Parts: sequence; structure tokens; C-alpha cells
Amino acid sequence: MHKQEDVLSYARALAEALQESLVWTPGRNGDGRGWWKMPDQRQLPTLMANAFAGMEFLRQYAGPDSFWTLRAVEVYQSKGDNQSTESGVRAVGDVLLTWVRQVEAGVSEIVGARAWSEVGLISTDMMGQVRRLLDDKQTHPAAAIVLCGAALESALRALIEARGLELTERDRPSLSAYTRLLRKEELITKQEAKDLEQVGGLRNAAAHGQFDELSRERAGLMEQQTNLLLSRISELQL
Repeated sequence: MHKQEDVLSYARALAEALQESLVWTPGRNGDGRGWWKMPDQRQLPTLMANAFAGMEFLRQYAGPDSFWTLRAVEVYQSKGDNQSTESGVRAVGDVLLTWVRQVEAGVSEIVGARAWSEVGLISTDMMGQVRRLLDDKQTHPAAAIVLCGAALESALRALIEARGLELTERDRPSLSAYTRLLRKEELITKQEAKDLEQVGGLRNAAAHGQFDELSRERAGLMEQQTNLLLSRISELQL
């Protein structure tokens, strides 16, 4: 899982890459106007590619319809007030740096940040409860199994929120629906989807009182599998 400072550090580095090699060229009229230029024009395609990376970064972490993303696209397409391609690129860097300062000041937030926090709480709090249920010999293992399923469903919902994805109108929110969507987006492997469906099936059996095949040993295995899947979900938060 990427922490806020990791994301902001990457944004700063990206902004630096967009600005560090540019040279200011004064205008001829002495009016203070001018434009930014890349001395080695052979590097211009790389600079432009970094600008697209900056705009994509803002789309993902500031939001596709946010002021920051729209502004970055605007200044790039206008070539920084009709100055030069490099001027537009540098302006994208300025937008990135301003967004970083706004996040640090608490005025803006990183899209999905609350979802990252939610997955962290699930991994510690909910799975801690699962462990306590399994250690309590007076508690039926079905309770731990149901809680494992709930933990995974919450984590998948948080991941979908962090990625800006949405279920179709026909899909009701559920572990299976979240799994299908993430598999469709190729965010999880075919095997991970099978593992999630298996966990969901066992959770449903426990939730509906089908206790014949539920044992403490099987609940323990489900705890291990859930922890592995939660670890994988945390890696996908970016």
C-alpha cells in the first residue's frame, strides 16, 4: 500500500522532471513575455511523455473531474498560454506542485486515501477479531468464517473505490460482484478470483447455518487465506 508521502514524493519528482531541463527564452518586445524551451529538441518526445504521465497521475490521484486534472490538461493543450509546447509541459509541473501543497495543507485529498486507511483497519482490527474468535473454544468456527468474508468484502469495496471503479446497475454490492469487476479490469489474477469465490462460498455456507462441513481447522485455513488476499489487495491500492 502506498502511503501519502510516497504519492506526494512521486508527484514532486515528476514535476521536477517536467521542469529541470527547460531554459527560459525572453520575448523580443521587452514586455516580459517569453517561452520555455528544451535545448536539445531530441528530448522533446520524452518530455511530452512525462507530461502525459503527470496528467494521468492527477487523473488517478486528484480525480478525473477535479480542478487539478482539468487545469493540467488545459495548460498543456494551450501550450502555456500559447507560448510553446515546453511551456505547457512546465505548467503541468506547476499544477502538480500546487496540488501537492494543497494536499499537505489538508485542503485537498488524495483520491482513495480513505480507502487505503480502511484496508489497513480491516487487516488489523477485523482480522484481530477473527483470531480471538478462533482462540475462543466456546465460539463456533462459523463466526470467524463469516467475519473473514466480511473483511474481504469490505477490502474489495475499498479497492474499487480507490480505483474509481463502479459496479453495473445490474450488480448488487457483494463479494462476488466485486471479484468479477476486479477480474474484468485485470487487477486480480484468475487464481485470485477463484480464491475469493471459494472464500465467499464458505462464508455464505456459514451465514446460512450450513455447519456440517465447518470445522475449526477449516476456519483457521480460511483465516490464513484471507490474510494473504488482504495483503494482495493492499498492494493493489495504488
